[in-house]
Amino acid sequence: SAPLPQSVSCIPHILPPPLFHSAHFISRSHPLSPSRAMILVQVNPGETFTIRTEDGHFQCITGPAQVPMVSPNGTMPPIFVPPGYVSQVEEVRRVQELLSAVCKPAVGSLTSHSAVLSWRPPLPLPSEVDTHSNTRAHTALLLSYELALSQSGTEGDFKLVYQFVGPVCECSCSAADCGFTVLTLGFECGRVCVACSSVKGAPSETVAFTTLCGTPDAPAAPRLIQRTKSSISLQWTSPNDNGSKITGFYLEYHEGKQSAFKEVYSGLAKQYKVMRLMPSTKYAFRLAAKNDVGMRCVSGLSLVLNCCCTASCSASPPAPPSPPRLTEAGVTWLSLEWGAPCGSASRDTPTYILEMEDKESVSGQKGVKGYNLGNGSLRQHVCEGLQEGTWYKLRVHCQSSGGQSQVSEIFSVETPPLPPGPCQALRTAGAAATSEIPLCWDPPVCDGGAPVSQYCVEMTQSAEEYQQQVFCGSDRCCTVSQLLPGRTYLFWVKACNPAGWGPLSEMCQASTAPGPPEQCSAPQLILNTSTSGLATWQTPEGNGAEVCAFRMEWGLQEGALELLYSGPLTQYEVSDLQPATEYRCRVQAVSAVGAGLFSDVATVTTPASVPAAVEHVEEMREGPLGDVMAHSPATTLALRWKEPNCHGAEISSYNIDIGEELPLSTGRTSYHILENLQPDTTYRIRVQAVNSMGAGPFSSVLKLRTRALPPEPPVLECAVAGPQSLKLKWGEGLIRPQTSRGTHYCLHMQLGVDRSICIYSGPSHTFKVQRLCEATDYQFSIQAHSEAGMGPLSPSYTFSTTRSPPPQLKAPKVELIERNKYAVTWEAHQPMKGDLIVYKLQMLRGREVEQLYKGPVTSYTWHNTSAGVACRLRVYAGRRSQDGSELWGQCSLSTGLPATEPPREHRISSCHEPQPRRSWPLTDEPFATVLLLGFVVLAVLFAVLIQYFVIERE
Repeated sequence: SAPLPQSVSCIPHILPPPLFHSAHFISRSHPLSPSRAMILVQVNPGETFTIRTEDGHFQCITGPAQVPMVSPNGTMPPIFVPPGYVSQVEEVRRVQELLSAVCKPAVGSLTSHSAVLSWRPPLPLPSEVDTHSNTRAHTALLLSYELALSQSGTEGDFKLVYQFVGPVCECSCSAADCGFTVLTLGFECGRVCVACSSVKGAPSETVAFTTLCGTPDAPAAPRLIQRTKSSISLQWTSPNDNGSKITGFYLEYHEGKQSAFKEVYSGLAKQYKVMRLMPSTKYAFRLAAKNDVGMRCVSGLSLVLNCCCTASCSASPPAPPSPPRLTEAGVTWLSLEWGAPCGSASRDTPTYILEMEDKESVSGQKGVKGYNLGNGSLRQHVCEGLQEGTWYKLRVHCQSSGGQSQVSEIFSVETPPLPPGPCQALRTAGAAATSEIPLCWDPPVCDGGAPVSQYCVEMTQSAEEYQQQVFCGSDRCCTVSQLLPGRTYLFWVKACNPAGWGPLSEMCQASTAPGPPEQCSAPQLILNTSTSGLATWQTPEGNGAEVCAFRMEWGLQEGALELLYSGPLTQYEVSDLQPATEYRCRVQAVSAVGAGLFSDVATVTTPASVPAAVEHVEEMREGPLGDVMAHSPATTLALRWKEPNCHGAEISSYNIDIGEELPLSTGRTSYHILENLQPDTTYRIRVQAVNSMGAGPFSSVLKLRTRALPPEPPVLECAVAGPQSLKLKWGEGLIRPQTSRGTHYCLHMQLGVDRSICIYSGPSHTFKVQRLCEATDYQFSIQAHSEAGMGPLSPSYTFSTTRSPPPQLKAPKVELIERNKYAVTWEAHQPMKGDLIVYKLQMLRGREVEQLYKGPVTSYTWHNTSAGVACRLRVYAGRRSQDGSELWGQCSLSTGLPATEPPREHRISSCHEPQPRRSWPLTDEPFATVLLLGFVVLAVLFAVLIQYFVIERE
């Protein structure tokens, strides 16, 4: 790691108010951290740096110079610099702000003693400043990074652990990568600081992280508490558990330098007494600790102790020799050696006896073989005649003048095995399929002293080809798949044990079942003409069965091909093709076993030809030709058709044949108007398309008939004229309606000089014009139209409405003035359009009518000369025009005469006489009412009868 800098540059902030006219005032207001207690101020050549000292005096320093500044109270003293120096100071301050913008580190790859901290570099920094042109140039600056860690997170507890210069923004906190202390387990805080040249930014935000739990620390060597002749008592302390509670201690020991450590205790206790030890023997002990994370390596130091021994007058048996150990080994022999017993005197040479126990025999008994080696100086022996791949147990004991020692620890050893022999009886395990052959075999007779772990099957199609492995596993059967049908294959098998692979077995020959033929190659397509071609193909491999037929599919789209040919030939001629069309073809071979895969699709495109026949030729009545057809429908026919297939060459024009000598040629369009035709005439029309290859066939014949000429307008007459209506008629009327069938009429009424409206349109020959004014002239014109078109408009006809009669008067009032003398009065009407209103009074005597008065007066005095006869009076109103003509309205209702009162004495004398029966004469109005009621009753009766007898029975 790079050494820490002795001083850190710091740039103060700028205060707005200047102190002098020739200098700017710069000060530092916030406290400085310990790492920023000193700053270096760079004074450029030709500039003056002014500073105020603590005693209040001003000191001027002329550049070039670097002025170190330290404040005893941790604050920045005021600084005065020339105007040209302000921009440089501001730029350095901006650099410091950018360096301080580094984000807090991100923590990753946490372990128990390491962590990777990474961070993003600050924004690009300006490297040069031109104070005259305010132009900044940005280059890649070399930044330095300082990483500090703390376990408490307080400001004074952070320690610098890594410092480096360069673009790297990642640090792995571990002892192997960095030369600092390894992270401890638990809570940690980290922050990074960025520096550029002499400018250093503020530290980043602090990131907190906790390391993972780890295995316990290596425990210290166990401490001896007490020892006896055959026991040793040990005690130990618990190491640091590294965040996970210790779940047990493991105590191991070994005797001598050549023996391995053996576990004598495992548990949570912190002391243990080792029993059954040999006297005067050195023992080495070591201790390991374990938690939920794992086991820490055993203690680095071993405790070597001697058991106490007691003196005796008589010789004691020798100690057991060290267990045998292997020096060399062969397939059928072992070379062993062992050490002398501890504490044996040189004058007492022991005799060694080596015992060996071989593997279990066939009867299940174990054989133990002893070797009496005699001379004690001989502590090695070669055991011969052994079996390969067999475990043997060996131990040694000695005998001296003091007696026979105990046996040593048992030493187990295995002779190396040999590779197994060849496998037996490789054969098929059943019927072969088209792509699979099942195989099975017997294990080798000799396994080489080790169990067979796996088998390998190799295959080839001929003895000259390279053998490839098709199976490797522990099973003694397999199924070889992905084979070709109808093929013969050669198989071998070999076995493997820990010593290696054995030899190959005898060859086994097997064949797959016949299968469908192989996939045909893509057919070759040769065009003979634009409408025919020849397809040929090759016969593929039959896969054990002879190819007997082929299937050829043909079509325009690859997903919609149809079977076109099935037979034994290898070619087929296709006809009736469309010109300038891309066709697709594929072939499939068929045998007695089945059908093979279809070949790849072959494509061919027929050459261009004359256009196809025009279809859908029809008459067009609406559309873009509507305006032309409206002017001359009887001598024109509008045709349209659907553009046919151009067959690879663009259509240039169309020919229209209407039965004349030369057909009519048009441009490239889908419609045309035939003009100057004969009205009401049938034409046979054909259309053909023309391209650069020639003219195509004509379309089917379309029979069209031109329309007849539009009908002439009929004669308009006024059938009935009324005061407010006119009933008009035209044509033949009701006499011959069949002659005008299919003809419609449009009746126009003139509303102004240049304005007329259609008041009726339909097939009828009469129409009643309502809501007209009386005695007014109206102008009408009529126009006929049929399927042939709209006919011309007739000349104008003028018809007048009649005068309207006065309205009906109310019944007159009759008053008796004196005997047989009456006064008759009625209501008066106002004059109508200047015509005088006259009245006419009539008397009804039975069916006789007598006129009593005629004149403009609305009253009349009448003397009845016919006493005793029933009479009734009614009145008419009429209008008298200036020419003297009169128009009378309807009569009013009739009024009867009042009764004549007889003399008094006559009434008294005749009061007891019977009154004559009064008779009511039946006048016209009551008679009409009774007749109407009779007709209504009769109609209702007929309706009931029809409902009952006709409708309900049906």
